[in-house]
Amino acid sequence: MFIAIMLLYIILATGLSQFYKLTTRTMKNAAAQTVGIQFIASLSCLLFIPFFELRFPSNPLTYLFLILSCVFYAINNFMLASVRKNLEASAMDILKQSYTAAMTLAGFILLGEQITLFKVLGIMAIICGNVLLFWQRKKTKKTKYVWLGLLAYACNVAAGLIDVNSSKEFNLPIYVAFIYIIPALFIFVSNRLHFADVINEYKRANKKNLLITGICFSMQYLVLLIAYSMSEVSVVAPLASLSAVSNVAVGFLWLKERNHPIKKIIAATLAVIGVILIKL
Repeated sequence: MFIAIMLLYIILATGLSQFYKLTTRTMKNAAAQTVGIQFIASLSCLLFIPFFELRFPSNPLTYLFLILSCVFYAINNFMLASVRKNLEASAMDILKQSYTAAMTLAGFILLGEQITLFKVLGIMAIICGNVLLFWQRKKTKKTKYVWLGLLAYACNVAAGLIDVNSSKEFNLPIYVAFIYIIPALFIFVSNRLHFADVINEYKRANKKNLLITGICFSMQYLVLLIAYSMSEVSVVAPLASLSAVSNVAVGFLWLKERNHPIKKIIAATLAVIGVILIKL
């Protein structure tokens, strides 16, 4: 059962990267499209409420931490919309593995976790993979979005450190719906959007791609949380990182992302090795 859950996660994570890339091709307003996708993600996740135990935290601070983390999730999701539009889907998933390295560093610095040789080597492997893939002698437009992506994942780390245990106190689908709909509301208000902006992005987009993106957005996170409840982090994280390899393959075959295929394969392999070393 656990292996089936992990395979489902890799399929959903790969689908998210590929269809999100297709969806951004018609994007005119990143904020409005992000709100629309996260609204779809929230609704699709709520359909699974009956399949999980209905529970809510009794400590009011848990809700405060949830809202605070959602501020960082909102910043993360808004920035990644522009990054996804300007970077290849296969490259995005390799860049995403920097989150694991950053979380490990945060554990060393902020949480006083033990530093081991394997963790240091794992961080170095992930960094080397990203440098190999994205480093260029001359600054280009792509360089800007690589840094924006790293900043977005830094916000994701902040959110993860704040609500690291919150999901265990909620009904899982409700929790996942919260972390999509609350950031969507923050983005909607902070960007002074109107409902017409969101509707126009929906009309402009390919409906099938948009709906699949929204569904994959919520389902991949829900499935990952289920996997963490079934096994240890040291087992789940390396298996989840295999989506970096699957995205390179699918991006090459389906989206025709043929730029630097050898670099991508090496970078994806280094990312997977790095995650495995960190979790040893």
